[in-house]
Amino acid sequence: MKKFLIMAALMMVAAFSLTSCGDDDEPKVKTIATTTYHMSFSQDLLEAASIIVYYKAENGRVTFDPITSTWWTKTVTSDEFPAEFGVMYNFGTKPDAELIKEKYDLYCDVTFSFSTNKGASANPQKIVIMDEKAVAKKKVVSTLDKYSGDSKGFKLSENGVPSEANNLKYN
Repeated sequence: MKKFLIMAALMMVAAFSLTSCGDDDEPKVKTIATTTYHMSFSQDLLEAASIIVYYKAENGRVTFDPITSTWWTKTVTSDEFPAEFGVMYNFGTKPDAELIKEKYDLYCDVTFSFSTNKGASANPQKIVIMDEKAVAKKKVVSTLDKYSGDSKGFKLSENGVPSEANNLKYN
């Protein structure tokens, strides 16, 4: 019996000496991606259209902003991967818009930039959405319809590699 107790005690000492207390393990840092959307709109576009921008906000949540200025900027984050970032835009004719000019310059672009807390980043990428010069008054509505409802965006992997994703869901 004495041998058994000594052997059990030795096994317990061996078991405790082989376990880690966890202080030696480095905590895993969660990846967080941040992107900034910047859109610009021509004054003619603002005068002719009601513009609503739907965008991927925190962790892919969809929200929207009505546009009332020639520029719009939003910065959002995600810690879920692949992270989805993007914008969808609706151009509708303003119900009270008086198209009094004979020609309209309709322009809109979006610029994306992103970074992660682990050092991945990309230079801002500008995408022209609409660049229609001297649109006749009678063609403004059809031109707005042509571009409305499209989207631009990208997916981002946890290691910071982007891929184009222009058909993200916004519902």
